[in-house]
Amino acid sequence: MESNHAKEEKLEDETRNLIARLPEEITLDIVSRLPISSLIQFRFVCQTWNMLTRDSRLVDMHLSRASKINPCLIFKTYHPQKEQLFFVELSDRHDDEHTLREIQIPFSTSMGKFRLVDSCNGLLCLSGVYDHEEAYIYNPFTREHKKLPNCNELDVNEVVYGFGFHPTTNEYKVIKICYYPHVYYVPWCFHKSVKYDYPLSEVHLFSLKSNTWRNLEELPYKLHHSPGVLVDGRLHWVTRFNFHLDRLIVAFDLSNDTFQEVPRPDFTVNLLHWRYHLAALRGCLSACLFSSNGENLEIWVMEEYNKKDSWVHKFNIGDSSIVSRDLPESCDIWKTNLQMGTVTVMCLLNNGDILLDCQGGILIAYSTDKKMLKIISLSGMPESCKTIAHVGSLNWISHLA
Repeated sequence: MESNHAKEEKLEDETRNLIARLPEEITLDIVSRLPISSLIQFRFVCQTWNMLTRDSRLVDMHLSRASKINPCLIFKTYHPQKEQLFFVELSDRHDDEHTLREIQIPFSTSMGKFRLVDSCNGLLCLSGVYDHEEAYIYNPFTREHKKLPNCNELDVNEVVYGFGFHPTTNEYKVIKICYYPHVYYVPWCFHKSVKYDYPLSEVHLFSLKSNTWRNLEELPYKLHHSPGVLVDGRLHWVTRFNFHLDRLIVAFDLSNDTFQEVPRPDFTVNLLHWRYHLAALRGCLSACLFSSNGENLEIWVMEEYNKKDSWVHKFNIGDSSIVSRDLPESCDIWKTNLQMGTVTVMCLLNNGDILLDCQGGILIAYSTDKKMLKIISLSGMPESCKTIAHVGSLNWISHLA
């Protein structure tokens, strides 16, 4: 009589033989539909399957499919002893309980405290908290990583990062904008400053393809300390308010390495008093404005890129929005976050809901049809963390150079 172990081995052999007999295009189509966590386990079944996960056709097919479903969420915890990464794969049902799983960081000993810069096509960009520390490109599922060469800069006061990909050049780039401490602005003219042999800023650009940093011209904008929002092969930031420049949208084109201003919506409020942040919703640049004394979140969408008249006021999410039964216990946190402007619009989910990140470890889905707020239940959600949407993929860093 066969043991259970023998039966399992026999079943695995039969499965491997079945897939081996399938036409290659059918095999690729089937495997490309697996979630990333299953696909990683798939690698360890046998050497043939492991090699298949490195096939560029499978990598592209899986990334294309994964980009069209609900994203993974990556959480970076803030801890005085050890900072960690966790992830969860979202299902289409908010009622499901999702469990966080830890992501191992193979280079954690060389970078105890780190910034989670951003995610692009399954790759994360991480940097040290201190500005002269190293930075890494990391695929958290394949665990492949690349340490970026040192970037030569002066004694910086502040750094703004961006990470993105341009489909035309097929190139991944990291941008590092350094602002220097021995500079102060002349209030009546933003473009003039008193300097002590320092530039106002320096822009450093790293190309994964060439594996080198290069310096660009000084940037005449002070950008918000947040990663650039990637839309249409360009990274986007909001400038800080200055007497002369009124919270503009600035884009960096990853194809020709140039900055340009992008028209913003015609907000009806004074931006001296109200803030807005950017998001990417279904590939469109979106501006998310806190208004009405902190009681409302307006979401504007640019339906045709770089066309001012294509901005459309799409959604209003207020503190009086219909609240689902599971939210009252956290309703005060939601209202407080709204009033403080600490709600972040993350992405649109498959069912059309808007995913919102609130301080205090709360993720909320806003139903655009029912005008209802609903908590996404996460088991093991850390109280203090940064959350980003991430497309889990087999993107091999070694294949991108």
